[in-house]
Amino acid sequence: MNEKVKGEARRKIILDGYVNNEPLKDIAAKLGCSLASLKVSASKLGCTRSPKEAAEFRRGFRIPENKRQDYYQLMTAGQYRSRECAQILGLLTTQSPSME
Repeated sequence: MNEKVKGEARRKIILDGYVNNEPLKDIAAKLGCSLASLKVSASKLGCTRSPKEAAEFRRGFRIPENKRQDYYQLMTAGQYRSRECAQILGLLTTQSPSME
């Protein structure tokens, strides 16, 4: 499966991957290309994630506008981690398994 995907199939995989919020490494593996090449192709297609969307993707949850100030205050003044702040503010609905 190390063959490179070209043309329309490549565009479809990239667009579907971004729409489905798949990790970029997984999309690059499907295409048989590097992460940098994927980012360039996605940029040309106009489907890159904004910095805000990328941060939400890395965190695994979205911070509503009405709780954003409280979240950042806990992060800086309270020195809590991202997941701890989310639990305090009730943003996480289910307890995710911790990665060890």
